[in-house]
Amino acid sequence: MENKMAVITKRAYNARHIGTIQYTNECFDDKDSGWRLFYGDEDDHVLDRMECFRIITLKEAMEILPELESLINNTKCTYYHFSEDGFFNESDSFESYDTQETDPFLKAFMK
Repeated sequence: MENKMAVITKRAYNARHIGTIQYTNECFDDKDSGWRLFYGDEDDHVLDRMECFRIITLKEAMEILPELESLINNTKCTYYHFSEDGFFNESDSFESYDTQETDPFLKAFMK
């Protein structure tokens, strides 16, 4: 785990908020942990652009979201949504239908 890396969206990193997590076994190399970390409301425009992501260590990811440590040894390829009550809810899709939009800037553009 010490040398393992995770991919995180720049928005999640800058906001220090991880709301959606994906684990995949499609890794780039032996340092890639397979963990993908998102703010939680990214759209296809963000997800399709490599410049919207950065690579961090798993240790740094757990500093942002300590609860992530409870999932690190899981090897099931799936999505997790972090709920307000502090638990992860497993899902088969990126979208979490019970999570409200949290960004007031983006709300201004939604009707």
